Amino acid sequence: MAHQSGIQGSSDLSAKFVDALSDGTTRALKVSIVGETLEATGNLQTLGTLEEDMDRLHSLLEETEPCYLLVRLDGGDGSTGDGTQQPTGNKWMFCSYVPDSAKVRAKMLYASTKATVTKTLGESYFVDDIFGTDAQDFSASGYRRHRQHVDSGAPLTEREEEMQRIRDLKGYSAADMPTMDSRRTHVSGATCPLTDGARTALSDYARGTVNIVVLAIDPRSETVDVDRAETLQSHDDVAPALSANAPRFVFYWHDSSTSLFVYSCPASCGVRERMVYSSFRHGLLTTAQDSLGVAVHAKFEVDDPKTELSAQALAQEVADRIPAARAAASSIGGAQAAPAAQPRFKRPLPPGRRPRTSTPPASSSGSS
Repeated sequence: MAHQSGIQGSSDLSAKFVDALSDGTTRALKVSIVGETLEATGNLQTLGTLEEDMDRLHSLLEETEPCYLLVRLDGGDGSTGDGTQQPTGNKWMFCSYVPDSAKVRAKMLYASTKATVTKTLGESYFVDDIFGTDAQDFSASGYRRHRQHVDSGAPLTEREEEMQRIRDLKGYSAADMPTMDSRRTHVSGATCPLTDGARTALSDYARGTVNIVVLAIDPRSETVDVDRAETLQSHDDVAPALSANAPRFVFYWHDSSTSLFVYSCPASCGVRERMVYSSFRHGLLTTAQDSLGVAVHAKFEVDDPKTELSAQALAQEVADRIPAARAAASSIGGAQAAPAAQPRFKRPLPPGRRPRTSTPPASSSGSS
């Protein structure tokens, strides 16, 4: 909580502010600390709009002396509380002018007295607040900069800026972006929404009619659709079959007994695409294997399909993954090795208790 200076407003200040509220012609009232009290030391009459009159506020300011300016805003209902109407409203802006050249004591005094002014005159009247160190901060252009800053809202984080760029580029609104609720049906083993074309392609793959199926997600309907389904003649044709800058799901028969599932997510993909594809991945595998009879012997992810899905890279993945997977599968139902003996847990000793010893007592001298 900020420290208060103890300086109080004078009765003259209160009376002049009440007059300003009722007459409707006062644009600004200057308030200064004189001795140990707050005094009204100047005023400016309304001659035009708020911005036009603000270009005249500099006449109330001194180069080295801080002060407060109470500035009436345009608009409002103009009610004075007694049923009469005034040409302008009674909403005010509180301006703190503290020039850099002012003495340190004066800066501290005005900083600690600000709350006293608004409490004395009525906090409900003041709906805006400006702090400035130069007369230009209280000009029409300074006021516009102030309002632009206030209306712009809080700055966005890096991730929020990325999401905003995605919405701008693709025409999505905030409501279109995926949320935890909208993605809930695609995770934790739930089924995956496949188009008829995708289901047909996966069924053909399961029968061996084609040896590669590439799937993509339609961002509008959030369904998985077929991107291409065909029979490649060489492993070198796998990488060119995928997009270099968009995620894809790939089912590929490396040979007649080895089916691979590859999640390709290039490093250049945006945040939204990564989120959506990641949330669909498990559900797609579950649907393909359980509902459509697709065999999958190895699964892996790549972020550079051009190099990581070359013929040599695929052969290395198969060599590294398939033998271990098949060995694990063949052990199911076979003889199980006896579990290794588990060390027994030793109960900790109570505080102050000496550990027991199994060492027999030493034999007395002369014993046989």
